Amino acid sequence: MIRAIVFDLGGVLFSEGKSVALEKLAAAHGYERRLVGAILSSPESIQLRKGLIPDEDFWQWAQQRLPSGYDSRLIQQEWYNGYVLDKDIYELIASLQKKYSMIAFSGNIKSRVAFLEEKYHFRHLFDIEVYSFDFHMTKPEPEFVRVMIERSGARPEEIVYIEDNESYAKPARDLGVNVVIYQRGEIERLRQELRRQGVVC
Repeated sequence: MIRAIVFDLGGVLFSEGKSVALEKLAAAHGYERRLVGAILSSPESIQLRKGLIPDEDFWQWAQQRLPSGYDSRLIQQEWYNGYVLDKDIYELIASLQKKYSMIAFSGNIKSRVAFLEEKYHFRHLFDIEVYSFDFHMTKPEPEFVRVMIERSGARPEEIVYIEDNESYAKPARDLGVNVVIYQRGEIERLRQELRRQGVVC
């Protein structure tokens, strides 16, 4: 029996903001996608997600590595604004709230979660939130999945985890969690898969 449903944020509840930001920065400002993408995927950005370095330090570091005319704070702004709410997923979570424990599970940045909360008021949807910056680990580390399982209060086979990234989903699969890969816009397919997993929706 399913007791808990886990949702990724970027790529599930929200669009995958990095891709959106890279497109907009290239189109509107002429920023090179590869160069900005390397900053946003750097080891330093992983440290930021893990809460091991402050925002200010990361964006100062980024500014020093960007060409003249590039603005790291503009990159941050577009990156955060690239996360657009998926209303279908929002409504799905709201409809499941009273039946199951709802869990947010995200390799995120503390300031970005605060930004998205102020913009979309999403955190009330979740009973439990497991963020990388609180535990100094992130996806796809198996130990991060173990934290999520422990916090859920459920056994792995009692959890359904909705993720958009197969490589991030693999450690959860390996630990016995039921995983559903979501492609944005495919809400009916998601509902069908959830029903197949035993979720009443």
